[in-house]
Amino acid sequence: MKKDRMAFYKSLLKHLILPLGNTIYGGHYLRYLKAWKAFDNMSEPELEAIQKKRLDHILEHAVKTVPFYKDVAYESLSDFPILTKALLRAHKNELVSNLFDIKTLDQHYSSGSSGQQSFTYMAREHTFYLRALQTHWWQWSGYEVGDKLLQFGISQKRSFVKKAKDFFYHCFYTKAFGLSETDLKAILRRISKKNGIYIAGYPSVINQLALAEMDLRAAPNVNGLICFGDKLFKHYQENIVQAFGKDATLIDTYGCAEGLLMACKYDLDYYYIMSPHVVIELVDDAGRAVKDGEMGHVLVTCLTNKAMPLIRYKLGDLAIKLPKDKYPAQRKLQYPLLQKVVGRETDVIKTTQGITLNVHSFTGVLEYFQEIKQYKIIQNDLHHVVVQYIPDTDFNASRLDLLSAKLHQLTKNCLDIRFEQVTHITPTRSGKPQIIESNLTPFI
Repeated sequence: MKKDRMAFYKSLLKHLILPLGNTIYGGHYLRYLKAWKAFDNMSEPELEAIQKKRLDHILEHAVKTVPFYKDVAYESLSDFPILTKALLRAHKNELVSNLFDIKTLDQHYSSGSSGQQSFTYMAREHTFYLRALQTHWWQWSGYEVGDKLLQFGISQKRSFVKKAKDFFYHCFYTKAFGLSETDLKAILRRISKKNGIYIAGYPSVINQLALAEMDLRAAPNVNGLICFGDKLFKHYQENIVQAFGKDATLIDTYGCAEGLLMACKYDLDYYYIMSPHVVIELVDDAGRAVKDGEMGHVLVTCLTNKAMPLIRYKLGDLAIKLPKDKYPAQRKLQYPLLQKVVGRETDVIKTTQGITLNVHSFTGVLEYFQEIKQYKIIQNDLHHVVVQYIPDTDFNASRLDLLSAKLHQLTKNCLDIRFEQVTHITPTRSGKPQIIESNLTPFI
């Protein structure tokens, strides 16, 4: 009986509620979902042809309509300049196509997990496109729109639209940062009452949930898990499988908040690159292409955001492409493959109250202080942290009072927080900015 009611509700959602939402908000979410299902069934040559056609179109569109690119004379993608986060901040208005009114565009802030803030503009239609692609990835886990879902996120102020989405999607949305073991066990008790739930969120948080489950033994019936936002380390994966069972499908995704959903694992231990949406280049320190199988800096070109085309955007990540001669003969999809997204283990801040704060604990607060260009959190003992920051030109020191209050609220006043204005923040050896420097015993 419950299965029949669920099937009826999903049908109602698909054929009435979602089409009505599309009409009200002027998007084509369902159309894009259908398109991605079609891409999944295409051959490698077909996908390559689609990517080339879209790349040619976005480059021509950028040169003709985007002030930042007006003087670019190009024969290929490599003739375009590398777009850094600093350039994106400095030229954000010049990077918007003159075919769009900037006042009508949505702003999407980066999480700042690299410690360097940025944001992009996109038309509302493109926002629907990204939601559809995200849902499509989730469907690889077995999830269907309307299934029960526990989602960890940093958008705690849920707008009316987001609240409506949570309601109709059967989504239990909770914060992804500042969760104590007591909080995690309360969540486990709540979802243990749900039959066949999916979990989506940051791997570091899902790992903490898995550790709490191994202690509590609430035995929730988890069908699948979707990871995004930070790195799914091997020991995280082992904990998750041990806690929720090997039959729960585990999906790992690679994207960023600037509107780039780049790659996702499915049936392989490699990432499928979403080639109808992005082009990924890997380059050395001098900006020269590296060979497949070699590590390089990630440059991504978005093929679908015409309002603010991001061309050769340098994320601050390192990755390795899988050489074509090593592609598995048997694979479900024909998208190109990333062998590995290279990353460091997520640093954490610990407190005397037993709360573990990951990178997103702080980015969830600092993303609203855009006048701070870059920052780094340093912890030498359990009682103190230092926040190094580089101010932007519109910085007002009085804002530190509000930031201090937000951080004290986040840490439940159990940390002494000191601010230190600096002119330079030293990156890691790989060249990637480091947001947290913990000099405590490494977190396991």
